[in-house]
Formats: sequence, structure tokens, C-alpha cells
Amino acid sequence: MTPQFLRAEAARFREMAEASEREASRQRLLGMAADYEERAKTAVQTQPVEEDVEPTPEASEASTDSADEPGEAKTERKRPGGRTLRLAR
Repeated sequence: MTPQFLRAEAARFREMAEASEREASRQRLLGMAADYEERAKTAVQTQPVEEDVEPTPEASEASTDSADEPGEAKTERKRPGGRTLRLAR
């Protein structure tokens, strides 16, 4: 999850807390908002620095793989950890 998403969720929980009539619900929602803010801070610190990198020929070949069987499409994507994720449709 991106820091922007986490901060948006925190704002949404704060808005729900303002509209809540019960104090227990308000406290629970504010606690969830604080948790999302903390997760956003952590995500910013651990987010890898993106570099402007030209796509390699291997990357373009992986996206143009043909299906092994008719009616079944396969796609490979590189994950940030270096692992390849293969999706079959």
C-alpha cells in the first residue's frame, strides 16, 4: 500500500469519527486513523527509491510471451523483490 493511500484511509477514519455519536466508536475510529498514519510514515521510510531505468530487452520479451495453449494467456511480471509473478488466464 502506498503512503498516499494509507493517509487517505486515515483521513476517512477521522471523518467517520467526527460523525460518530458513540464515544467508544469515535475512539476506535481515531485509533485506526492513528494506526494508518503510522503505517504511512513507515511506508515512506521503507519505500525504495525509484530510478529512471530503460526497459531491458528481457523485460519486453516477458510481456510479449505467447500462450502455451490456445485460450490460455500467460503474463510474467517482475516483482520488487526480484521474484517473477506469472499469471495465467
